[in-house]
Amino acid sequence: MGVLTLSISSLAVAGCAQKWWVNWADKSAYKAVGTAEKGALGEKRDFSIAYNPFTESKGGQIVLDGKTVYLGQAKPRQLSVDDCLLIAFRNSRNLQTHKEQLYVDALGVASSRRSWDYPLLAGSIDGVATETRVGEGDTTEAGALGIGPTLTQRLMTGGVVAAAASINLATDFLGTKGTPITSLLDLNVTQPLLRGAWNGVAYEPQYRLERNLLINVFSYARFRQTFAASIVQQYYSVLQRRDQAENETSNIDRLGNTVAITRVLVEGGQVSRIQLDQAEQNLLNAQVRYQQLRQSYQDSLDAFKLTLGLPVLTNVELEYPGALEALAKSGTPPVGLKEDDAIAVALAARPDVATHRAAYRDAQRDVTLAADNFLPQLDVNVDLSATGTEPRKFQKIQWQRRTLVNTMTLQYDIDQVPNRDVYRVAIIAMDQSQRSLAEFEDQVRVQVRAAYRSLLQSKRSYDLQVRSVEIATRRRKLAALQQREGQASARDVLEAEDALRNAQDGLTSALVGYTTTRLNFLASLGLLSVDAKGQIHERKEPFRFDLLRKRYGYLGD
Repeated sequence: MGVLTLSISSLAVAGCAQKWWVNWADKSAYKAVGTAEKGALGEKRDFSIAYNPFTESKGGQIVLDGKTVYLGQAKPRQLSVDDCLLIAFRNSRNLQTHKEQLYVDALGVASSRRSWDYPLLAGSIDGVATETRVGEGDTTEAGALGIGPTLTQRLMTGGVVAAAASINLATDFLGTKGTPITSLLDLNVTQPLLRGAWNGVAYEPQYRLERNLLINVFSYARFRQTFAASIVQQYYSVLQRRDQAENETSNIDRLGNTVAITRVLVEGGQVSRIQLDQAEQNLLNAQVRYQQLRQSYQDSLDAFKLTLGLPVLTNVELEYPGALEALAKSGTPPVGLKEDDAIAVALAARPDVATHRAAYRDAQRDVTLAADNFLPQLDVNVDLSATGTEPRKFQKIQWQRRTLVNTMTLQYDIDQVPNRDVYRVAIIAMDQSQRSLAEFEDQVRVQVRAAYRSLLQSKRSYDLQVRSVEIATRRRKLAALQQREGQASARDVLEAEDALRNAQDGLTSALVGYTTTRLNFLASLGLLSVDAKGQIHERKEPFRFDLLRKRYGYLGD
């Protein structure tokens, strides 16, 4: 029982220690993210990687902010687009992965920053115990313990200041006389005078890490917008498939009436049997299409559940036809930007533009770093050390017997071919990066122009499809009426039915296409904001990376 109690206590202590390390890492990473948010976004936001999805509870139900969503075969629950956004921002595995990646980046920056802000405490505690037995003779035991903390401070000039202390204990386990303790204090300063000494060469890796974190924070904020837009796009894409199936259902009902009327006309000898066969064949084709559309809708709904992070068995439906009716009432609102203005906004608001401009600056900087390698390595080193009073008065340092060593080292390789090659390759890489940036910015312009044209085309398509549905509805009614009066054939009615179905599908497609194209367009330009619950709000002014440009001028035009 005593052993069991010790084991449980040990596990508890170990668990507390692990939790402490996790909390410390969280504190460091969140502080780094908060600092980066202020630098990139102008404010600190509530960032956390805590994953708290809406999960299944007992009884096969999920409670969603007071709304119960059922699993299995229970009554399905309709979800609005706002409900789906709320779920996605709580449950989405993809969004969670992006959060965690930002956390990992921030943790890396916080850790690498330590030796620049304040002296970094390091070192180790080492111990060993040995037992020696020779034949059947005596057994000797010995032990040693060493403690060696160090403090290291890095300097912007490329220098390093290191302070170290060591305490060493040796024992034969026979008493204090056989246990000497020694100590040593050491202060070492190294400063390069030529290669690696100036121009921020030593700080360059840390500089890039911190700048990239700011860009990543801005990118994550923009990703939240594009992610919300993608949820809305997939939501209406599922509804579009549902609408196609419903349109096919209505078409089947109308075709059934056409078959019935044609059958009466055939039996009365007014039309050929061929017209009845044609009507029945169209009806069968419609029923096949319905089964295919229904399966497509169900498959897309299951895929949407995965996107939201809901169990596949969750019995939900999307808000139909209410969501599409509300969309139709809103019509096709404009974006409020001209094409040239949209291009200018994209070049000042898209995170990938900042990333490519930063890469070009780094390529230029790599040329400077490569040129620095042509300089001789000329370092000054100062080392001051003092020992403790032996054998057991280690705490009394013998400053009168201190040792001071001043060293200057010079090293220059006669063979500079490797440095020559690195320098030349860096110049080529810089030229390539410049071309790559120019090409990328042209690609951005092309993408914005294409998206803008697509937006205009979607609006025109919607206006045309509204007119097409009106004509197709009138044509179908007239064809059905004329068939009853013997003035139109079954083919005329069937063609009118097919035209009406295609027009209805086209209207929904154009409406969804314009809405989602517009939303994605606004998201790419920073004209959306997303709150903590994932709800989308349109901005009057785009959110550019102006704060980043103020800090890093080369991110501008």
